[in-house]
Amino acid sequence: MKKRLTALFLSAVLLCSSAVSCSQQTENAAADETTSAAVTPAADTPEEAEPAPEEPEIVEDNLPAKDYGGVAFNIYTRSNTTHYAFLTEELNGEVLNDAIYERNLKTADRFNVAFTETEYSDEVMAQNNVQSGDDTFSLMNVRCTAADTMAKKGMCFDISTFQYIDLSKPYWDDELTRMIGIGDRQFTAIGSADLTVIDFMTTMLFNKNLHEQFGFDSIYELVREGKWTFDRFGEMAGAATQDIDGDGSYTKDDQWGVLGCAKYLHCSFLPAGGAWYISKDENNLPVFTMATDEHFQNVFEKTFAVLNDNNAWYKTSDDTNEAVAYHDQFRNGQGLFMVTIFYYIESLRDMDYDFGIVPFPKYDETQPNYYGRISFFDTSVIPVTVPDPEMSSIVLEALTCESFNTVVPAYKDVALKSKFARDEDSSDMIDITLEHRIIDFGDSYFQGTIRDGFVAGMFINDKRDLASSTKSVAKTMAKTLEKMIKAYAEGEG
Repeated sequence: MKKRLTALFLSAVLLCSSAVSCSQQTENAAADETTSAAVTPAADTPEEAEPAPEEPEIVEDNLPAKDYGGVAFNIYTRSNTTHYAFLTEELNGEVLNDAIYERNLKTADRFNVAFTETEYSDEVMAQNNVQSGDDTFSLMNVRCTAADTMAKKGMCFDISTFQYIDLSKPYWDDELTRMIGIGDRQFTAIGSADLTVIDFMTTMLFNKNLHEQFGFDSIYELVREGKWTFDRFGEMAGAATQDIDGDGSYTKDDQWGVLGCAKYLHCSFLPAGGAWYISKDENNLPVFTMATDEHFQNVFEKTFAVLNDNNAWYKTSDDTNEAVAYHDQFRNGQGLFMVTIFYYIESLRDMDYDFGIVPFPKYDETQPNYYGRISFFDTSVIPVTVPDPEMSSIVLEALTCESFNTVVPAYKDVALKSKFARDEDSSDMIDITLEHRIIDFGDSYFQGTIRDGFVAGMFINDKRDLASSTKSVAKTMAKTLEKMIKAYAEGEG
């Protein structure tokens, strides 16, 4: 276990507060000058004047003024997240790192708290800590499966019951929060402080050089016109598969339509087509529906058609998150499409071939939206053992609000768009990908039973009898969900 203390002691905070105050005065003066200039007639003709850039949306919370007297606010964080959820040690010139650092300084100054963070690698440790009655931690950032377990065991509060947490605010994602909740219980929520719901999203890349060589229609325009569908994807992926060395067989040395491990590739096409392993009824209660849902069956079969039946997918034994084998092939120009998660796009920054970023296709043109799939994610819980529940809720709300205003824009506009996207179209596609996101219980909380339990294996082994494969788990899942619903209803809060 590694413990990191941030430079958020009171003296440093006061210095920074002074600096921020001076900076704000300077900015306000600059803003006044800008306003004055805006009402002064310009010498140039109106058509030559460029429009002023849109100001970013700034949202305020409704939190009361509180002074906690410099008390330690200890955060428990999973160490193998892609980005630290809350604390960074110092300014280093990286936009995202510095945005997180300054968010923390501002929050610490506002409520007079001193942040510390303890990293851990075993998600069970968070549960053990609460079970022991340890009140060291004021907030825990845990893997989604750990949050679910803690909720079912009554180890954390329903955060929707806190007076100062307002889930209707735009810095909380109400759609995703409802997806991960049960009924009206919300033991955790997805907010702007949760960067893993972007980091862990699957996304599709395409080799622009190969795309141009084959003379395919612009994928960007297809997306904008609502015509980027499974069928259009399948046509391109199938046509791009080529026996480069001419030996009559397709191997790792040839060119492929699409690259990626099944748990990212095939299992992302299912939610992209609006198919759910576990859906929700009218009361937001989970139901195991994939065994009987006709639309799920249709999307499942179409996924086979556009990936397996046209020999578009290169199948390897690499099913790791990093998928190094697939990334190497894509870097070498051996694949038209590749599926990965946003976080791993950075590993392709030195790739010579140009690539674009696009959302997963729709099942067909009648589908209203493009859906982005989130599998695993880290999220915050307020354990029942916290020293001061109200303080925990206030600080979490403040961090989430400030993340919306500064951290998420830094991540989206700089880390994603400036570093990863190689053209303006890809930046637009990132916005489309993030617009409608999906979290499916069977893809996250029950990943070991459903997604990796048998669904990914069906695509790998070309096994298509869905009724037979789901029969053995249908009764077990029904009982498991029944117990889950009961546990959530009886939880704290």
